[in-house]
Amino acid sequence: MLKHILYSIIAGCVVLSSCGAGGKRTAQEETANLQSDSVFIASYPFVNTAADTLFDPADNLSSFYAKLRRLDTLRLVCGDGSTTDATTGREGGIDAAKRDSLRQALLRQDGTDEDEEGGDGVLRVNILHFGDSHIQGGVIPDVIMRHLHKRFGNAGRGMVVPHKLSGSNEPRDYAIQGLPGCCGEWSVSRVVNARPSLPIGISGVSVQSSTADNRLMLCTLRTSDSLDYSFNKVRVFHGKYAPIIEADERLSAGLSAPDIIYDFNTDIELVTRVDTLELHTYADDKFARGPIYGFSLENGQDGVLYHAMGVNSACYLHWGKQEEVIRQSTALAPDLIVLSMGSNEAAGDHFHDDVFYREVDRFVRPLRQANPGTAILLTSPAQAFRNGRPNPNFENISRTLRRYAEEQGVAFIDLYGATGGAESAVEWDDHRLMARDRIHYTAEGYRIQGLLIYNALYNGYIGHGPTVQ
Repeated sequence: MLKHILYSIIAGCVVLSSCGAGGKRTAQEETANLQSDSVFIASYPFVNTAADTLFDPADNLSSFYAKLRRLDTLRLVCGDGSTTDATTGREGGIDAAKRDSLRQALLRQDGTDEDEEGGDGVLRVNILHFGDSHIQGGVIPDVIMRHLHKRFGNAGRGMVVPHKLSGSNEPRDYAIQGLPGCCGEWSVSRVVNARPSLPIGISGVSVQSSTADNRLMLCTLRTSDSLDYSFNKVRVFHGKYAPIIEADERLSAGLSAPDIIYDFNTDIELVTRVDTLELHTYADDKFARGPIYGFSLENGQDGVLYHAMGVNSACYLHWGKQEEVIRQSTALAPDLIVLSMGSNEAAGDHFHDDVFYREVDRFVRPLRQANPGTAILLTSPAQAFRNGRPNPNFENISRTLRRYAEEQGVAFIDLYGATGGAESAVEWDDHRLMARDRIHYTAEGYRIQGLLIYNALYNGYIGHGPTVQ
């Protein structure tokens, strides 16, 4: 018990950095931020924070929490590690050699090592978040991601998906554009298409140009929270025979080529961190025709790497049909996979608990088989309207997801209950937290939901026993 209390104090008092964004976050600043979030949520009395608890009957999140605690240990002992004094050789408050030694010890506890093939000596927690339009819009995963980055370290922006190239809406903190006059016409397929014309990859969205010669611009856009999402590595996910993809030779650290392990992956290393990068694609022998799925933007730092993949109208059944999504998920080495769906299933005319249960299983089971040891977390959706009235199917969705978690040994967050439960859609609409269609939510409404999910995860972490000796 004493160790548990000690590690909880350590977790609460660790000094945080904003990873190159100018300055450190102290424990007092983080406490003030959490209090501000609590005041914000409390301003909506219909939100049931007492219901915002994590249901994890099989302790499925244990390995995920253990890895977060390793990050805490590294950051507590070593500081932020973002600067090195040229005279003393001290990095982030500790000798660089000692920091590297501690990192290696923690990596060995994690089962990886810098000396192993593919090891980079970085302590990273990888999260994949699959979902529907509520995730594609970006606010929910953005809130969760930024809180995790402020608390445990920022390893990069993670997956960015070419939604605008596909003619759809895109999160506001990045942009993917084809340069005028330098791209062909884009063909598009999505995970929700009954007969997609293009293969579907990890992001659920595929875009393919009519020409192999293209110039694409990737940009991360600053927001008011001062987090720095510049990057020095881009992992491109693409079809097997997609055109060769390279950065400008003045920025590239070496030849970009399809990965020798994953035929759907090209890694582009850069000599410096940037927030804007132009990529060139061109044909080379058989590499001429194939779609692009998305880009993982990374910075080579210790911390959390959060990949959010949402597609409008998506259901568990849509994602579960895509074997390539399952295969490509392994390349991101997830420690946690979050699944946030159910709204579109609830909107149907004929909802059946057992049918929905099987559809959930069709996606979860192969994900677990492909990623053994990875924690799985299901979240139920907040209630919405159907035919002008609060949709009662959302309660059935939440109940079925909880039953699945209990019977299959995965974790579950009852966002439906936390946001007010039965008839709560009326309160959300009355407080102007819902969009005009009364199916989606305003940015403030999504912010509440993101905070509720993060708080449930974080409270579960604080309450979990220490695993680092």
